[in-house]
Amino acid sequence: MQFLFEIEDVFDIGGRGCVLVPGVPDALRRDVKVGRPLLLITPTGNEVRTSIEAFEHVRRGRPMAHLPFSLPRTVTKADLPLGSKVYLLDATGA
Repeated sequence: MQFLFEIEDVFDIGGRGCVLVPGVPDALRRDVKVGRPLLLITPTGNEVRTSIEAFEHVRRGRPMAHLPFSLPRTVTKADLPLGSKVYLLDATGA
């Protein structure tokens, strides 16, 4: 399990799902693919197991050193409080 980032912002795109920002750090882009399993741990300790649905482009007015991504539509913005920690799991989900 590898720590990726702490959620700073969440965008809910209708019909597509939620986009997490900042996203995958540039240094890890090659290792992270669509479909890779993730573990999100909320500030209250709740765990959400999900996967990367797609990579997204977000304009924030400054260059970004991260690649934002979306989650499956079954994960809602309410499941993703700011400050949640995002971990990359191995291909088996462990």
